[in-house]
Amino acid sequence: SLLDCEEELLAVVEQVEIAYFLEASRAVVEGPYDLSLVEGSITTPADIERIREIREASRFLVAIGACATAGGIQALRNFGDVREFAAAVYAHPEYIETLKRSAPIAEHVFVDFELRGCPINKHQLLEVIAAYLHGRKPNIPTYSVCIECKLRGTPCVMVAAGVACLGPVTQAGCHALCP
Repeated sequence: SLLDCEEELLAVVEQVEIAYFLEASRAVVEGPYDLSLVEGSITTPADIERIREIREASRFLVAIGACATAGGIQALRNFGDVREFAAAVYAHPEYIETLKRSAPIAEHVFVDFELRGCPINKHQLLEVIAAYLHGRKPNIPTYSVCIECKLRGTPCVMVAAGVACLGPVTQAGCHALCP
């Protein structure tokens, strides 16, 4: 997230006003907003209401991270009974207000751009911010990480060694860190 941009953070805050970022400040600036960066999946009725408010107040909305773009780890509950999970975890599950399924932001509102990954790549985040500041589309790879392995000259572990790899279903941008 933005906090991973330690060295670049001062330059970023010189260019933008951070309106709502509880990890860094309790200050809240009311919209409208030019750019909203939103993390997290939609799992509660309150999440739906909040993301609709953010979308309405934002010129551009960027979903960042695996939870925001694909539902993340919370979406695992979509393959079971949420009531059973709540009963197993909470002493009083009747007080837990949750949706039947966890969903990415784009299932509820229009998203201008999705920055995938968990964690997201800080250089890609900075590129997204810079692109929207300068009125252009972010230059983020849209191909799989397999291409990065090939560009690095790394042998394909699936083909060469029969080792399972998520490269074919993972968006590039990490510079093929795994192998």
